[in-house]
Amino acid sequence: MSSSILHRSLEKSYPTAASGEGVYLITKDGRKILDGSSGAAVSSVGHGNKEVIDAVIEQAKSLAFAHTAFFTSDPAENLAQVIINKSDNAFSKATFFCSGSEAVDSALKIARQYHVYNGELERVNFIGRNDSYHGNTLGALAAGNNTSRREPFGPILSSTFHHVSRCFYDADGAGVSEKEYEDRLITEFEEKINLLNPKTVAAIIIEPVSGATLGGVPATATYLPRLRDLCSRHGILVIFDEVMCGMGRVGTYHAWQTLGGVAPDLQTIGKGLGAGYQPLSAVLISEKICAQFARGSREGKKFVSGHTFQGHAMACAGALAVNRIIERDNLLDNVQKMGKLLEARLSVGLPPAFKQHGGSLRGLGLFRAVDFGRWRESVGGVGAAPLAQEVSEECFKQGAAVYLCSAAVDAVLFAPPFIIEEKEVSILASTFLRALDIVLEGRRVF
Repeated sequence: MSSSILHRSLEKSYPTAASGEGVYLITKDGRKILDGSSGAAVSSVGHGNKEVIDAVIEQAKSLAFAHTAFFTSDPAENLAQVIINKSDNAFSKATFFCSGSEAVDSALKIARQYHVYNGELERVNFIGRNDSYHGNTLGALAAGNNTSRREPFGPILSSTFHHVSRCFYDADGAGVSEKEYEDRLITEFEEKINLLNPKTVAAIIIEPVSGATLGGVPATATYLPRLRDLCSRHGILVIFDEVMCGMGRVGTYHAWQTLGGVAPDLQTIGKGLGAGYQPLSAVLISEKICAQFARGSREGKKFVSGHTFQGHAMACAGALAVNRIIERDNLLDNVQKMGKLLEARLSVGLPPAFKQHGGSLRGLGLFRAVDFGRWRESVGGVGAAPLAQEVSEECFKQGAAVYLCSAAVDAVLFAPPFIIEEKEVSILASTFLRALDIVLEGRRVF
């Protein structure tokens, strides 16, 4: 029987996910798949968590939905306060949406409206980075620069979005120190700002740890503070997109708390925020921006935007339970511990040829990538198919799901639930390594 759904691929046959239990997903035909990537870094507290499910159900019994043009709700108010309390005084308000793409679009709008309220109507330009990904809506696609996702829609994306080099020292910093590499990147940002005219730039948007496109690439040591200083000198806002890398994924509540401790003016979060029990994302907003909104303009004091399901009470109730579980059960400690263990298990199992051909392990916490580098060329010569896709597909056949990164790198991403234990880390690593062996054997590598 053919499906009535327009699936992501029209050439692929999808198994039906029927249930979930801890770090496993179970298909309709009874297969157990270890969720080694939490889908797309979503299922932070695992599948089938009764505490989160009960919180969502109880909220549905009292209030499922009330439109935010008329009402607020206790779950939304309480969740905003919980997040702000964990953010080192960086933010004073939050606003909730359903997807990371919605959050990114909204952050861009907030940045623009801030400058409008400030009387700087000429600030229309945004600067992102090459090989970045910020979501699938037209605004988010324009802000990012994931070539394969962006290309079909290029002609209809806004020309006010511009891009500079990615921050990827291991791949791009050969022959220079990390400091020299940073100097080069910050200079490029400054040159782009000057080319556009600093007074026309509204904001820069970056991922503190690159996710879907490059796979677990953290900013270099002082990149974020230096970029923040540059933007502050020119009145440019800083947006950190932590939809994928945030909410504890790298071992701290926000990724920037690990990478220099410098907060942005606006931050997007999602995925692990609600852990997949209900769709949920958010924009976190600094006091500077909130104060400007409070002063308003002749048109009033409001955010000129709105989504029907923003601030959804059931989603926020579920996310409150997720936050409670992560804190009560010290799951961020487990993220750091199990992340190091996963790296160690993978490292000892990879063959010598992996590093000989530029392969690398990278990442923070439970946000780790295996990058095959130039290995595919040694396997099949110039033009050989990437290893990552074949390995990820074989890994799924062997009983574990890992996330395939974009064509910018030949890499897979690991982002298992925060509740993963030592035995399950070993199973995940051994399953991946077995899949790799099968693929290499099939390509006649001995």
